[in-house]
Amino acid sequence: MDNFFYLHGYFIELEKNGKKPGTIKQYRSDLQQFISWLDTTINQDLLDVDAVAIMSYVAYLKERSYRDTTIKRHLSLVHRFLAFYHVPVDSSSEQENIYRAPPLQSSDFISNNEMDQLLQSMQRPIQSIARDILIPRNLAIVHLMRYQGLRPKEITSITMRMINLAQSTIEFNWNGERINYTLANTHMTYIRDYIATIAPLKRPKWKSEEPLFVSFNNRSNDYQYDYAKVQPKQLSVRSIQEMIKDEVWRADLRKLSAKHLRNSCILDHIQRGESETDILSYFHLTHPFSLYRYKQYKELVDSHTE
Repeated sequence: MDNFFYLHGYFIELEKNGKKPGTIKQYRSDLQQFISWLDTTINQDLLDVDAVAIMSYVAYLKERSYRDTTIKRHLSLVHRFLAFYHVPVDSSSEQENIYRAPPLQSSDFISNNEMDQLLQSMQRPIQSIARDILIPRNLAIVHLMRYQGLRPKEITSITMRMINLAQSTIEFNWNGERINYTLANTHMTYIRDYIATIAPLKRPKWKSEEPLFVSFNNRSNDYQYDYAKVQPKQLSVRSIQEMIKDEVWRADLRKLSAKHLRNSCILDHIQRGESETDILSYFHLTHPFSLYRYKQYKELVDSHTE
């Protein structure tokens, strides 16, 4: 396959549009590398390039230890090159979105001081029967988001069969891959204390498919039961989101969400130097591009501490 002839027409157009010689030289070097890879590695015509090919090319650049900023430059140029020849590569694909998304900032994470302030506030009773009953449940949920990186939807999906109180673990099955999350003693105490607040008749049964986290009725001050399913009613994602919003407000913090807690957990794993494969598996992420902005932020933080 020989795709180099496509370069000629593109650079003629760039010259007509007044691109500086230095810029064209850089473009030529980057695109020649892309074309060479296209010809020799996947042997594919430029007009047949799709999102899968682009992801493979970025993976190739990562294998060559290119910095993320350099990969972003290559990706942007290749995208413009393909657009010139009307190649319909899906611009909404995962790697495009991640590399085009704005860089993460400190405001996208919850700081240690903010987390301490939030937990201290959550542990204080406020003379509200409903909220005070739910103190251990809410603490357990926040710990799962901040220290295990679980999303609200994943938290609501936890069943009694998935949790092992003796070993302090929760096991998820992600598309056939089993991942165990080990919980700290304090976290397990919150879960045990929360379960104890549920009346025996409405309490989820051990080693069953019944939900760990049960919906609560603030008017009756009682946990809810799903009589149609003959089991405790599953806590909703919306309820978790509203709980976080209320507790953050009560702690007098800036607007924070489950995303801030998960972001901080992902960053912790990257800063500990864990392998990319382990991090992707642990957080149920589908592609290495998902970690791009976190690594970019870590590089920024490291550069300021040198």
